[in-house]
Amino acid sequence: MDDKQSVGQGGERPGVLENISTTQMEELERQFDEGDQEGWKALTQSYGWSSEQAQELWGWFGQRSGESDEG
Repeated sequence: MDDKQSVGQGGERPGVLENISTTQMEELERQFDEGDQEGWKALTQSYGWSSEQAQELWGWFGQRSGESDEG
């Protein structure tokens, strides 16, 4: 795994998101919004991401979601 493909820290957009389409991003957002971790796992595996990347990205979506709720 390339370091550039790791998940960003401190709210930065994760590098793994640089190589996905708008449709794929929408699918991720939908899975997250529905709280569907099984669907999320299947989807991220289909993108070739590790379980660790998927879990970290789930956390990033949570942080991002929390930030938007505050504003």
